This record gives sequence, structure tokens and C-alpha cells, in this order.
Amino acid sequence: MKMLTIITATVLLTSCQSFRDYFYREGIRPFTSDGCSLSPSGIDDKPYAFLECCVKHDYAYWQGGSLEQKEQADQALQACIAGHSTETIGRIYHGAVSLGGGPQFTTPFRWGYGWERNRGYKPLTSQERYLVESESKKIQWDLIYKSLQEPE
Repeated sequence: MKMLTIITATVLLTSCQSFRDYFYREGIRPFTSDGCSLSPSGIDDKPYAFLECCVKHDYAYWQGGSLEQKEQADQALQACIAGHSTETIGRIYHGAVSLGGGPQFTTPFRWGYGWERNRGYKPLTSQERYLVESESKKIQWDLIYKSLQEPE
């Protein structure tokens, strides 16, 4: 009977969100960006015209969050790219990230790729926001942009 009580208590405790959060904290990896992933970073006469758009989009994807936040990030990418080229090109990029950027994929550029585990579409907790803010202070944006513009 004592063993059954211990098992029941353990199951109840581990099913509580705050208990799980305490014991299963996960960290966030340092921010990385591959620029526009598998797409061009610009247009013929401006080969890096989209780079800032894509890196900002990567920053949003690195953090992850709710589905609404992903949709906002994807729309911001579309508007940014359209501002540097055409509405059509902006819509093409938007379509690509909408289809291939979900957290269910194992790609290095999926939604929430900064987290050690797939967290799906959930708003960041206060602890996760703190980790994002702490890690964000370490980002050397100029080095990221420079590395993405250097020939390989």
C-alpha cells in the first residue's frame, strides 16, 4: 500500500506543470543564422538585399513561441522582402516559411530551433523569456552579417 501511495504521489506531482517546469528546464542554444536558408539572400544587382530580413526572421524562429507569433514573423519577412524587391517575391518567401518552418520538422531552421527540445507552438514562459533575453545580449550581429556575406 505504501508503494502504491508513493507511485500515485509521483504521478500526480509530475503531471503538475510547475513541477515539470522545475525539473525539466531546458536551455536555449546560442543564436545562429544561416541567412535566407535555402533561398537567395537578394536579387541580381543587390545580392544581400534580403539578408537583414532573413536574419531577423531567424531570430524570431530561434526563440519560437505561439503559432500567432510565427505567423507574425512570417508576415514581417514577407513585408521586408517585398520592400526590397516585389510583392510576388515576398509572397514566395512567405509561402516557403509557412510550409516548411513548423516545429514538427527536424530542420535547423524550424520554429523554435534554439531550444534543446521541440517545444511546439506555445508562448514562452517567463523563465524562457529570461533565457532568450540573456542569450540575446551575447549576439554579435555584425559578425553574423559579415559571416553570411563572405564567400565559402
